[in-house]
Amino acid sequence: MTQLKKRALWSLLIWGVVMIAIVVIFFSGGGPTSFLEGEGKNTLTRVCMSLGFFSYFSMFFLTRNRTGGKPLVKDERDELIAKQSYSIAFYTLLAYVFLLCAFLYGFYKGYQELKLLPVGWVWFLALSSVFVGFISNAIAYLVIDARMSGHGQS
Repeated sequence: MTQLKKRALWSLLIWGVVMIAIVVIFFSGGGPTSFLEGEGKNTLTRVCMSLGFFSYFSMFFLTRNRTGGKPLVKDERDELIAKQSYSIAFYTLLAYVFLLCAFLYGFYKGYQELKLLPVGWVWFLALSSVFVGFISNAIAYLVIDARMSGHGQS
């Protein structure tokens, strides 16, 4: 398994767990309307995000060398897969932000009498954008790597 594939798997695991924890925290007890009331939920999300970033950067440190001290080799195929996965993650993130904003606009303009968007959604958009970016990059890398394997390019 290549270094980049290990990093993609670990990234998917780390950000998947953090995402699940924060979604549960965000939607428990009222969702976006009560998210910023008090410091409890906000502090929990900060702790989860901090643990996520600490784990993510620790993963980079722990996967920097092979277990024997030999330097890792990246070839053109690995670089091509990485570029493609970053591109896919970027467009996935753009689509996610646009679609979520369009949905929230339509929902709160069309179905709510006050026509006001709870500010908790802005915080959710910020947090979930991090997850969508990291997770879509990891999934794209793993899918592209699997497609390129076994065709004389492994």
